[in-house]
Amino acid sequence: MKKTLLASSIAALALSSSVSVHAESFDDIVKGSSVDLNFRFRTESADLDNAKDAALANTLKSRLTFKSGEYAGVSVVIEGDNVFHITDDFDDKENGNTEYNVVLDQETTQFNQAYAQYNGFDSTVKLGNQRILLDNQRHVGGVGFRQDEATFDAVSIKNTSIENLIIFAAIANNRNFITNANTEESISLLNAKYKVSDDLAATAYYYGIDDVYNAATGATNTGVDLDTFGIRAVGKASGFGYEAELATQNKTTAAGGDFSSLYYHIAGSKKIADIKATIGIETFGSDDGAAAFGTPLGTNHKFYGWSDTFLTGAGNNGIQNLYASAVTKVSGVKLVGQYHNFTSVEGSDPLGNEFGFVAAKKFGQYGASLKVAHYIASDFAENLAKPKVDTTKVWLTATAKF
Repeated sequence: MKKTLLASSIAALALSSSVSVHAESFDDIVKGSSVDLNFRFRTESADLDNAKDAALANTLKSRLTFKSGEYAGVSVVIEGDNVFHITDDFDDKENGNTEYNVVLDQETTQFNQAYAQYNGFDSTVKLGNQRILLDNQRHVGGVGFRQDEATFDAVSIKNTSIENLIIFAAIANNRNFITNANTEESISLLNAKYKVSDDLAATAYYYGIDDVYNAATGATNTGVDLDTFGIRAVGKASGFGYEAELATQNKTTAAGGDFSSLYYHIAGSKKIADIKATIGIETFGSDDGAAAFGTPLGTNHKFYGWSDTFLTGAGNNGIQNLYASAVTKVSGVKLVGQYHNFTSVEGSDPLGNEFGFVAAKKFGQYGASLKVAHYIASDFAENLAKPKVDTTKVWLTATAKF
């Protein structure tokens, strides 16, 4: 189990407190409680143009979620996950099967969430291990696509006292990573979203991380600190949708390094008949090739191509992603197609192209989807210090909710 003592202690405290209230309130708590059971079975293949065997992973995630009723504004959420390997022909970075390519879904049984919550005074306060999803999850998210979700050991507050303004703040001392790791970072999150009108919402944010966890080595206490300030606007005008975001990030290291880099994302969309078409450009800037913008708390699988070739960017030279997508529905089946063109920020060198496709259908409480990603490496990308190679990944997923 990967959760810290804090999360486990809160879970135990919350369970004991929820049953110790006086008898006349017990019936109300029980009536307001709910239990949900979810399953997600997935077959994932990863075929890379390298010396390793193609990976084939069959995994099952089972999730049981208990939400208590409220007493004096206080309630409890306990969510338990189990991830089980049905087949093991892949490297999950823990099972030792290094002859295969990586599918990063490790076996685990754990509390995914365990927190006490208070609702009152136009605020929601949560204490314990919790899911935190902000804006489009580019900077702060849960990596919900993977079987083991990322969550935070945190105290958070969301306040809506001011009309049209949502203020969210959180302090966390640990992030429960998607690889059974406890990152032991000091994290500060502040996000203020203002609804200007029905057609425009604007957000300002600050995200700070001390001792950024090194996902490649598993190192904590790294001495690397990140401070990110940004603004974001999402809206629509004259039949077009748009999204614009600008952020700056300062990175300091234990060796005394001090670097600054920019991030920007601009996208426009238009509904044409039954197809929503989107084009955009997203850039992780670089500080003269010495450091690049990063989003270590983000749900990064959603953005720079589903093959995850550039899951954490493209090193210190930064990366620019010019992309286009189309979304529609045919006979109740959601269809998504996307294209990415990657170049480095420093040197404007070509890094390759990627194509992606999704077909998904819901059948009441059940769902099924097919997802494909194919990355084609450029000659330049194949000769990087950490070479990129042609990659094909396929996912078949089935879900059930009860």
